[in-house]
Amino acid sequence: MDWQHLDYRVWPSLVGPDNIDPPGGPGWPLSPYPDGDYFIYLAEDFRFGTFGHPWEPSLCAFGGDLLDLVEAKLHDALGQVIHRDGQQVTV
Repeated sequence: MDWQHLDYRVWPSLVGPDNIDPPGGPGWPLSPYPDGDYFIYLAEDFRFGTFGHPWEPSLCAFGGDLLDLVEAKLHDALGQVIHRDGQQVTV
């Protein structure tokens, strides 16, 4: 974080499916998917999060707790995995 970029504190349990705001919707400050800048969402203890890369463009999800919940849905939404465990995936 630096002075040139805004940062936000988000409580996903207060927005989302139960409250009908999708990521990037009114209750979320930004979409997790990059639109020309890096987007990083982290748990306070850094156990899990997402990293949106604007040039690939890609969305990296990490942390076992998060991956267990979203891996299949991310594949359906974003398509082919391009990196796994820091290594490029070849098809």
